[in-house]
Amino acid sequence: MAILNNQSLPSYINQFLLSYKEKGRQSSTIKRYLYDLDEFLQWMRANYNNVSFEQWQSLSAKDFASYYTFLIEQRDYSERTMKRIATVLKQLYRYYEQQGYNNIVSPNLTVEANKKAVPLSSEDFISEDEREHFLKIISSREGLSENQLKSRHLLNDRNKSIILMLCDEGLTLNELVSLTMKDIHFENNQIDVPSVTSMARTIRISHENKQQYFAYFKSIPAPVRPQYHSDDPFFLAFDFQRNTYRWMYDLDAPKRMTDIAVQKMIRTEGKRANLRKGLSAQHMRNSAILRAIEAGETHEEIQRKFGFKAAISLKRYLTFAESLKKSSP
Repeated sequence: MAILNNQSLPSYINQFLLSYKEKGRQSSTIKRYLYDLDEFLQWMRANYNNVSFEQWQSLSAKDFASYYTFLIEQRDYSERTMKRIATVLKQLYRYYEQQGYNNIVSPNLTVEANKKAVPLSSEDFISEDEREHFLKIISSREGLSENQLKSRHLLNDRNKSIILMLCDEGLTLNELVSLTMKDIHFENNQIDVPSVTSMARTIRISHENKQQYFAYFKSIPAPVRPQYHSDDPFFLAFDFQRNTYRWMYDLDAPKRMTDIAVQKMIRTEGKRANLRKGLSAQHMRNSAILRAIEAGETHEEIQRKFGFKAAISLKRYLTFAESLKKSSP
């Protein structure tokens, strides 16, 4: 089966999937397991920059609770899908326990009924000071090597635009990397937000942010610049070896930046800025939602602006905003 012995997968995942083939399980079942495990590995890579057997072993129940929260907030998965994913993860642990790995201890992988959301705390947001420092460090030469400085003039505007899209426009990570040139309307300060996890919508952007996004667009060298009003991606992947944006010759189009690359950029710039560890795209979106609540926008406006499919999704943000009011002097 082609999906087995996949060189892009860690050996412990390949071994687990191979055991199912040897048991005579249907290829559709194995493919489903592969899909769920591959998504889990992407999350590990984005959060720990490591998908090794040792890293997997070290994950705790708290880590998996964080993963489930990510699936709820970023993927909008149903309870049924969440339980299916939990079953796959349990089977992976069970396999290695049965293989005699005494140091394998399966954490609690149970999905709580009705997808109960974890209450928000101040740690789930990026402060205004952190936001400003993030934007400032992107333009700074501080902590960069001579080799990194060679391409910095091409990345400053892109990276600033990413932070603003998350902090100010409140896009999800998936929405951000899915943007195409036909979604960006510089002429009327609007962005069409395509989404598979939230409600697709059109949002207005400030003139200042529009100028930043346009500056990024114009900073891309003309030979690899995406075509306006086209299906070309807006946020492009960068080739650090050639010091230019990547081009897909088979599609004759620029290469889209991945969500993993965005998270790596946030992690790298956050470290360079000496900000707290763990800052992510979700922290930035959370802050955009909180600011809209504090600005007095109606629940209906906020639900539409940030693509919530149901009003209940906004509840924990409203609860946290109310707690801030009560705690303020």
